[in-house]
Parts: sequence; structure tokens; C-alpha cells
Amino acid sequence: MFLGISKAMFVRLAWVALTFGGVQFLRLINNVVLTRLLDPAVFGIMALVLALRVGLELVTDVGVSQNIISNPRGDNPDFYDTAWTLQLVRNLALVIICIALARPTASFFHSEQLARILPVASIFFIFSGLESTSRGLLRKQLRIARLGIFEIALAVISLIAQVSAALAFRNVWAVVIGMMISSASIMIVTYLYLPGIRHRIIIDRQSAHELFHFGKWVFFSSMVYFFAMNFDRLYFAKQITLAELGVYGIARNLADVVSQLVARASGSVLYPSVAAAGLEPMQLRQRLLRGRRVMLALAAAGVGVFLSLSHLIIGLLYDPRYEGAAIILPILCVGVWFSILTSCNDSILMGLGRPAFPAFSNAGKLATYIIGMPLAFYYSGFIAAVAVIASGELVKYVVLWAFTRREHFHFGRDDLVLTIFFGLVALVAHHILVIAGLGGGVQQIHLRSLLEAVSI
Repeated sequence: MFLGISKAMFVRLAWVALTFGGVQFLRLINNVVLTRLLDPAVFGIMALVLALRVGLELVTDVGVSQNIISNPRGDNPDFYDTAWTLQLVRNLALVIICIALARPTASFFHSEQLARILPVASIFFIFSGLESTSRGLLRKQLRIARLGIFEIALAVISLIAQVSAALAFRNVWAVVIGMMISSASIMIVTYLYLPGIRHRIIIDRQSAHELFHFGKWVFFSSMVYFFAMNFDRLYFAKQITLAELGVYGIARNLADVVSQLVARASGSVLYPSVAAAGLEPMQLRQRLLRGRRVMLALAAAGVGVFLSLSHLIIGLLYDPRYEGAAIILPILCVGVWFSILTSCNDSILMGLGRPAFPAFSNAGKLATYIIGMPLAFYYSGFIAAVAVIASGELVKYVVLWAFTRREHFHFGRDDLVLTIFFGLVALVAHHILVIAGLGGGVQQIHLRSLLEAVSI
């Protein structure tokens, strides 16, 4: 045991952290290089393309990987081949839908480029539909190291592909072509994860029934999750310029780094571990309590320091065209903290076979955005709307807490202490920067008021 975490889980978490750190470092290099080569408006257009692509995938998602992890028959060839067949059929349908939506979407967002980009981008769905289910099988078997090595290799391929395309084209097609090469590489590599996996087209009736029975809540949750995660980009695309949307996207991507690490650790280690344990909620809570505290305390310290350093990070990595991200990033970091809390709880509940709870908590977050963002933007402007984005994560956490409390499986007192700790770390780090002469500037005015609010 290490700080309440078993040796096996500690090793798996270390592999997740190492893999995620390596992948994010490569993505950061990719992002910084692309910002030097391409105009901010390019990132605004691609933020829309990615939002629409992910949206189509999520609103038709029945949780192939989640089913394989949680179902006792997940490693049965009839089961995972049926899952692969349904995945392929769905993605071929998405190609047709994406092409059909290209012209209406371009008209709605007043961007003629989208009408040309979306039909080409629909090829992504062919590649992802043909991907092997081996990633889900590796997570079910908790073979995290093997999965991590391949993911780092894919990040290297993606970096080379996108930078090469940007050097060749210097426009939005550079990103599109680079991402297509990355998607094709992912498809190929998934068949190398577990040598010997050769999928066949089959629909096993029992497997299909089990996939759809569990998947109906994953479908609802994924659909709500998409709109909750992308409502900001879709709404801002109608309210601000594409260049401004690109700057917002830079801040949003940086803010999501830490939350994605915890989500990856929860989804790759915590979820399959809970699913395999087969314990009752109260027993599971006692087993997880200490390890969860340690993991989230480290996350709280990391996000708190990152919040205080955000203006320095933007100034160091990006040129003056992106300086507006220094005001946006610290606000989003507050929401990131609550996102970390909920992602940890989401994975535990999914492992317990309760996918409905995360679905309803995402619905609460989405409702906050739909109601709050337009009102905030109309009455107080863009920064107020960004603050609503952060508060949506808090609403999601509260809704999830209410459901888990009914199951006698909540961590409310722990989370309150951890949140206070997060605020104190951020405040102390901020004052250290001021003493060191690294504070100041317009972003620090927003940062000071933000930190004081968090620490209350």
C-alpha cells in the first residue's frame, strides 16, 4: 500500500499519468507550433468542426467500450464482434448525415468553408468505425502500460502529420489533412494492441440486447454530455468572431488538461476496477476513501497552482494575438476543479452499473448553460458567460451528489475540505507570484477577485 492505494493500482495510475503527460506534452508542442504557422481564425473553424464531429459521435453512442468493460461477457468474441459491427454501421450512417448537414451548418454559422470541410471531415467516421475494440478489451484487462505505449506512439504520429501539413498548406486544410492522417493511424494501431483480434460482421441477438440495455443510458448521457461540453463553443460561434473563438479554444484546451488526466485515470483504472470488484456501495466507499482523498488532494494542488500561473503560461507559450486567453483561463480553472470531482464520482457509479446518475448530472449542467450563458452574455458580456461555464461544473457536481447521497455513497464532506484546500493553494500561490514580482497586468485584476471568491 502507498498512501492508501494498492501497489497494483498505484502502478496503473502512474502509467496513466506518464502516458497522459507524454501525450499532452506532444499535443502542447503541436498546438504551439500550429499557432505560429496558422491564423487564429483557423482554430475557430476547427473548433466548430470538432464540436460537430464529436456531437454526431456522442448523440449516437451506445457505449461500446463501456459495455465491453462492464459486461461479464465483454471478452467473448460474439459480444465484441457484435459491438464492432454496430459501431461500423453507426459510423457509416454518420458519414451520410455529416455530408447532408454540411450546407445547412455552413449557412447557420455564416461560414462557407464549412460546406467544403465537413464532407471531407466525414472520412473521420469511416476510420473510427473500423477501429478495433481492443482498447476496451485492454482496459477491461487493466493492461494500462501496453495501452499507454501505443497512445504515446500515436501522439508522435499526430504531431508529425499536423505540423507537416501546416508547413505545406498554411490554412485550415492543414489541420483537416493532419487530423485525417492521425485518424487513419489510430485505426491501424488499434489492431496492433492485441495481436490476433480479427473482427467479423455479426449480430448476436443476446449480445445486441445487452449492448442496447446498458447503452440506452450511455446514449442519453453521451447526448447530454456533448451539448454540455460543447454548448459554449456553439453558442460563442454565433456571438463572437472566429478569431476570438480560436483564442477561447486555446484557453479551454489548456484548462481541460488536468481534468482530462483525472478523467483518464478514472476511466482507465477506477471504472474497470470497480466493475471487477463486485462490492456493495458502502463496502466500496470504505475501500476507496483514503486513495480517493490522496488522488484528489494532489489534483487540487495542481489545479490551484496552474490557476495562479495561467497568465504566465499564456504569455510564455503564445504570441500577443492570444493574450486574451490569460483572462479566460483562470476562470475556467475553477470549473475544472469541480469537473475533476464529478469525473471521479462518474467512474465509480459507472462501475457500479448506475449510468443514469451521470446522465442526469450532465443534464443539470446543460440546463445551466442554456439558461445562464445567454443571460450573462446579454447583460454582462463575454467574461460573465465564461463564468457561467465554470459554474455549470458546480451544478453538475451538486446534482450528482444528491443522487449518490440517496445511495449512501457520497463524499460530500471530503469534497468540501478538498475544495477549501484548492482555494487556499491557489491564493497562496498567487501571493507568492506577487511577492516575486510576477503578478500584475489586467489578467491579475480578474485573477485576484477570482481567488478571493474561491477561498471563501
